[in-house]
Amino acid sequence: MKFQYVAKDKLGKSFEGQFEGDSGLAVRQRLRSQGLFALSVVAMDAKSKPTPILTKKQVGSLSLFDGFQSPRVKSSDLIVALSQLSIMCQSGDDLAEALKTVANQCQSPKLKVVLLATYQDVSQGVKFSTAIAKHPNIFTESTVAALAAGEQAGRIVDVLERTTRMMRKDQNLRSSILALLMYPAVLCSITSAVICSMLFFVLPQFATIFRDMDRAVPPLTSLLLSVGSGLRENWIVIAIVAFAIATLGICFRKHPSVQRVFDYTLLHAMIIKESGRALITGRVFRLLGTMLENGVPLLESIRLCRNATRNKLFQEMFDKVEREILQGEGMSTTLVEASFLPAGAAHMISTGERTGKLPGVLQSVGEYFEDEGERRLRTLVKMLEPAIIIGLGGVVAVVVLSIILPLLDVTTASR
Repeated sequence: MKFQYVAKDKLGKSFEGQFEGDSGLAVRQRLRSQGLFALSVVAMDAKSKPTPILTKKQVGSLSLFDGFQSPRVKSSDLIVALSQLSIMCQSGDDLAEALKTVANQCQSPKLKVVLLATYQDVSQGVKFSTAIAKHPNIFTESTVAALAAGEQAGRIVDVLERTTRMMRKDQNLRSSILALLMYPAVLCSITSAVICSMLFFVLPQFATIFRDMDRAVPPLTSLLLSVGSGLRENWIVIAIVAFAIATLGICFRKHPSVQRVFDYTLLHAMIIKESGRALITGRVFRLLGTMLENGVPLLESIRLCRNATRNKLFQEMFDKVEREILQGEGMSTTLVEASFLPAGAAHMISTGERTGKLPGVLQSVGEYFEDEGERRLRTLVKMLEPAIIIGLGGVVAVVVLSIILPLLDVTTASR
């Protein structure tokens, strides 16, 4: 059977031709042995049909990935699969064969179906970037664009390695932030549970005791008893109101005006602005540098970074950067005017622009500010932990003392 192929060598030079082979995979392996990377391999016999590798059940589950109802795959599963794929390609395996092997070893059923579908497309001559672009809920725009640029330059293995490394750093950063915030969250939850249990279960018992003693109750104790009684009698109404407020908050949070206020607060609030600015700046600049290193054009990289960040202020900044570049100016002018960027970030990027080392500088700046943001967040959490403990301990102490002290007075008076 004859196959029409398009391939590139390590220098990016394109080659087209025909090969005889038993399958598209055999042609790809033959091109690989000659130092060429296959961009497309298409059977010239239109009547030939590839052997399906997806069962009817898998094809049915694959349809779940179409449209907005597609379930997402865990980022950890995707990173593991792409890491294995990168290592196998670096070891000399053909991309299609590596996809098949990784799919068979994948532990996530959803991701396995996607990888098998990608393998089937690649085996039929579809470009790898085109195949993964069919699953936008699994592979982001930046990943697809980077791999497409790598295919055009014949450096898809290097691009795949850099993309996997970037995704792994993103996951590590998210894990670190969650670990830092876990202790304050658990502490607040436990204290709130203790206070609620006292108001709902302990206070009713003491209310009966005070009523039987027929003595005047101190004002603070009377206030807590009234609060506890009100919560117990109207807890259904309170729960409904709380749910309604939470629902309205979630709905209005997506409104552009509300989201902009939230994003502005994140970057300008006195306590959190330093860590918020550093973390967001580090992520978007590292992503931009990685895109440029992977061969994605500057304007497209800026657009991808704009879509990758949810912060309205950064989106507006990238819109202005895009307009300035289209007018023939550089990035540094707009970045210097952005007051929410950490000190020194714009000047370092300006230096990278002048020296022609913008991709490397962007990556270095991004990694530096990510580490700096994590360090500042860790310091902030350590400072807030004693304040949280003292504040919550004070609330519990007030509740306990408002109940115990009247009982001690009664006991002392009886003696």
